[in-house]
Amino acid sequence: MKPSARVLIVDDSRVLRAHLRTMMQTMGWSCDEADSGVTALDRMAGSPDFDLILLDVNMPKMSGMECLRAIGNLPNRPSTKIMMVTTESDFPVVTEALTQGSDEFLMKPFTRESLISKLTLMELPVGL
Repeated sequence: MKPSARVLIVDDSRVLRAHLRTMMQTMGWSCDEADSGVTALDRMAGSPDFDLILLDVNMPKMSGMECLRAIGNLPNRPSTKIMMVTTESDFPVVTEALTQGSDEFLMKPFTRESLISKLTLMELPVGL
């Protein structure tokens, strides 16, 4: 049996992390969580084989944009897909994230269907 895809959910909101975890698990994903960009980088150092990172933009300690840049600067940058999950819709923020290595944007609030749509666009698994 093929192991499930792995996602790292990075958001300072415990409620949103739980919501995303539930959605991703119902689609067969194995989930890990981080409450900041700093914690996300630590998780990646310990287990770099994530298939996807769901990354909030606005967080304390290290923002999602700072984390995105740090991931891009890793010496052996993993081929992990990155989706920003945010309330930010300003064109300069979206442009910067895409320039820095984000593969997609998911706007909060979102539905399960919009998450599935983005995962499908990224050619990632959406169900068992």
